[in-house]
Amino acid sequence: MRGILANKTVLALALAAMATLAMGLFSATPAQAEGPKIAVTSLELNLDDEGKVVLYGDFFDEPGLGAWTIDIYYNADLVNLVECGTEHGGICNPEFAGNAARITGSRAEGLKGEFVLGSLWFTCKGEGQSGLELDINVLADGTLGGPLPIEAEVKHGEIYCIEKHEKLLGDADCGDELTSLDASWILQYSAEMIDEVPCPELADANQDGHIDAVDATIVLQKVAGLIGK
Repeated sequence: MRGILANKTVLALALAAMATLAMGLFSATPAQAEGPKIAVTSLELNLDDEGKVVLYGDFFDEPGLGAWTIDIYYNADLVNLVECGTEHGGICNPEFAGNAARITGSRAEGLKGEFVLGSLWFTCKGEGQSGLELDINVLADGTLGGPLPIEAEVKHGEIYCIEKHEKLLGDADCGDELTSLDASWILQYSAEMIDEVPCPELADANQDGHIDAVDATIVLQKVAGLIGK
């Protein structure tokens, strides 16, 4: 009984400390306006599975993104591009090159805020790591009658091909064990202090499609031995 109470006390203290840390970081860090960003997500993929990465834009203000042509390069010796699809009337050419797909499109009224431009599905040929390198050929805004070029931050991605293993839900840092650091990764991500976690599929501890403070709580409960792993 004392052990259970001790574990609950450790969990409560850890949650309180992490909440205090997050509040302190919020108050100490001034709000900064971010500029346009084009990014592709990363993926940890078992050799027997198929997985998806997403090409997206974010922080686009008026008049929005009006035209885009973006190439996504990968290691064709390690991964195989199975399929690609687009949003907002775009077109994907999966055979643009032997190791690249091209996503292109236009939008008269301009895309604003955060939006998905396309998705790509991959399988692995073996163990290893393939970069997902973005090459922006066209990026223009939605100015009527005379679209203007857009300067945007570019964020590349990675595909990690691994031997199939049992998923350790909550293992946000891919460390093959659950610790309070995994909860910290999750909280920082949910608070938008960082752009991504090393293992996003595992960070979603309750598998509800969202990485948030609930997942961090589950991780801490597992670390404290209150629930099974």
